[in-house]
Amino acid sequence: MRTRIWNMLVVAALLSTVGMVGCKNGSKAGSGLAEPVAISESVSGNSAALKSIGAWHIETQEAYDALGDANIFPGELNLDKNDLVIVALGEQKTGGYSVAIESIQLVDGELAVTGKATAPGADAVTTQALTYPYSAVLIPNTDADSVVPYID
Repeated sequence: MRTRIWNMLVVAALLSTVGMVGCKNGSKAGSGLAEPVAISESVSGNSAALKSIGAWHIETQEAYDALGDANIFPGELNLDKNDLVIVALGEQKTGGYSVAIESIQLVDGELAVTGKATAPGADAVTTQALTYPYSAVLIPNTDADSVVPYID
């Protein structure tokens, strides 16, 4: 039980390495205003190709192929018109973990991704296997330089 709680705390700490700085409009500090980015499709799943905790902004088919799992985003993926944003929790020792991207904003050339991670309850019955939970969303092409996750 303590191990599960500790794992979730470590995941939350690593995904929120950049804290939100208060501004009048609630966005990150900087000269630009937060611009909402439309999410057209969303998927969640489990992929051993996403073994590390992190967030990715995929803009090309080559970058997507480099992930090593063609099933991360099932269906047609047109990266000429869209970008793919992925948030992964890394390797978990059991099932029952998940992450969901709730919204994305473009702020000063960065994609600020907000979402929620969940862990199984202390008394939950879970799969006793390594899992690699992730969430991926399709957004219109952007000129963002980086992606910063804000995952609760």
